[in-house]
Amino acid sequence: MVFPLVGEIAHPLGLLLLVAGGLLLSGSYFLVRQGLKPDLRPLGGYGALLNQVGQAVESGGRMHVSLGANSIIGEETGVTIAGLSILDIASDASAISDRTPVATTADATTIPVIADTIRRAYRERGTLERYESSAARLVAFDAMALAAGTTSIIVDDDVRANVLAGSFGPESALMVEAGQRKGISQVVASDRIEAQAVGYAMADHILIGEEMFAARAYLEQDHATLASLITQDILRWVIIGA
Repeated sequence: MVFPLVGEIAHPLGLLLLVAGGLLLSGSYFLVRQGLKPDLRPLGGYGALLNQVGQAVESGGRMHVSLGANSIIGEETGVTIAGLSILDIASDASAISDRTPVATTADATTIPVIADTIRRAYRERGTLERYESSAARLVAFDAMALAAGTTSIIVDDDVRANVLAGSFGPESALMVEAGQRKGISQVVASDRIEAQAVGYAMADHILIGEEMFAARAYLEQDHATLASLITQDILRWVIIGA
C-alpha cells in the first residue's frame, strides 16, 4: 500500500515543480529584460574562447571545434546543443576571416547541423562567399578514430586554437596532445570526468559539466539564458532546503 501512495503524492509534486519552474523562468526573464544583471561566477574558459578566435584570425590560421561523437538525437542531445552554441559563437567571431573554422564530429546526424551553424554565422555577417564547404567534417564513426583523424587536422590545416566541446572520453588526450605539440591555446568543455581530467592536466582552460551550457549567458549576455541560470540557482536552493 505504500508504493501507490508515494506515486500519487509524487505526481502532483512533480507537476507543481514544473509549474513553479515555468513561473520562475518567466519572472526571471522579465527582470533581466528590465535590467537585472546577475553576478556570474568567473569562468576563464569563456574569456579565453573569444581571445582564441581573435588570435587565430589575426595570425591567419583556423580555429578547430570538435563536438566529439555526440549525436543530435539521444541521451547526449543537451551536450550536443551546448557544443553547437559554442561553435556558433566561435563561427560568428571568425566570420571576418578569410578562413572558416573547422568543426569535427563522429556522428552523421550532427554533421548537417554543424555545417548549417557555420554557414548561418557567415550569412548573417554578410560574408557567405568566404564560407568553405569543407568546414564541417565527419572524420570517423568512432570516438577514438575521430581523435586520431583530428590530430592530423590540427597539424595540417594550420589550426591556431583548439576547442573540445562534447562528451569526450580518454581519446581527448590525443587531440589535446596534438595541440600541445603546436603550442596553441586550448579549451576543453565536457560532461565526462575522463575529459575533465585531461583538461586539467593538459589544456589551458576547462569547462566542467553544466558550465558548458552557459556559453550564451557569458559571451552574449543572452536574456533567456541569463533567466535560465537564475531559475536554476533558485531551484537548487529550494531543493537543498527541502
